[in-house]
Amino acid sequence: MHAINSNLISPNHNTTNQKPFIFYPLMASISFTLPIFLTIFFFLTLKTIPTIETDANETRLLFYYHERTKSPNATAIKVVSSPVDPTVPIFAVGNIFVFDDPLTEGLDPASHVLGRVQGELVFASLDGYDGLYNFNIVFTDLDPWTGSTLTVIGRNPTQQTVKELPVVGGTGRFRRTRGYIILTRLTSLARPDGIITFEVNLTLWNN
Repeated sequence: MHAINSNLISPNHNTTNQKPFIFYPLMASISFTLPIFLTIFFFLTLKTIPTIETDANETRLLFYYHERTKSPNATAIKVVSSPVDPTVPIFAVGNIFVFDDPLTEGLDPASHVLGRVQGELVFASLDGYDGLYNFNIVFTDLDPWTGSTLTVIGRNPTQQTVKELPVVGGTGRFRRTRGYIILTRLTSLARPDGIITFEVNLTLWNN
């Protein structure tokens, strides 16, 4: 519905052939206000992004992981044998191992123990060489992270010397943490006492 403002027509002018001045107050207000609102909203949204990013920082840690698959003092134990071939000791689909391995500061197994790697390995590929790794890194003596944990879940291609696994979360000082671990095997798979380097790359949030 149009509105006509008669006060805008001068009484001294001939209004016979003059078209009245017509304006649309509602539509004019919306067309003027909406772009301004969207512009302000856009810049406010951009302004919040840096404040979120500054709460995170990158951290790199390096440890040594020691695993022994044979007695005495085994730290990795087979709890389920492959239904396909139960006689295969390790590399067979369906084999399941649980482990509680020490994580040390140095290459020497007798060096300072910083924590434990506790979890399971399920051989899931039909050829028996690829497995599902699911474990927690429990820090027992590494300030300021003592008592905190990291959770790792991913594919373990056992025949590869170097492999990458995702860090999907953590507890304590590692709450909301994300990242990845580079595992490098330093010993032969044929040896019962394996040594693996853990290069842990993390994005830490200020909790």
